[in-house]
Amino acid sequence: MDSQRTGSPESNASTVSCPSSPSLQPQGPAIDEQRAAEELATIQEELQNVLEYVDHGMILKSFDTLSRLTDIVVTNCEKLGLTSDGGAIDQKAGFWAGLNNCWLFAFSNYGNARSEDQRLLEPHLHHLHNSVKAWADALEKYGLVNYELGLWEQNILEAIEARLINTVAHVPPSAATGLEDEDNEVDEDSYGS
Repeated sequence: MDSQRTGSPESNASTVSCPSSPSLQPQGPAIDEQRAAEELATIQEELQNVLEYVDHGMILKSFDTLSRLTDIVVTNCEKLGLTSDGGAIDQKAGFWAGLNNCWLFAFSNYGNARSEDQRLLEPHLHHLHNSVKAWADALEKYGLVNYELGLWEQNILEAIEARLINTVAHVPPSAATGLEDEDNEVDEDSYGS
């Protein structure tokens, strides 16, 4: 795992990315149930790490990890046994609820970054918004969008949009419009970071 990586002031939307899992690559039609259970356990452990990152103000790192894990789940949901076909529905619903609640928890603590380099900026939010839409599009064929079983696209997008509105609301007027008023200089230190 990438536990030593931290963001930098130069971070941009590409910092929050969705690389493939080193342990679970798309394979043949199915992986055995034991392997799927092991992979899900590993993902759940990493989701616990996300919660710890959030608690410690490592917001950018939490969203980076959460995005990577969600990409793995979406890409491999059928192989992991997370679709509605067969198996223990309660366990699947519990997994999906855990993943979705992790997203919502991370967004509820969005403003608690311990340092400037751990803040999620507007480009990160746009990237996450696009990623959530792409994940929902991929899961739609399984009926795994906005139901107990699947990705809570609407709730997560609403959380992102609320943060985007908040981010734009804190931009100095001249920066928001791209225009500068020479008679009305803005003291950038008066705006929160």
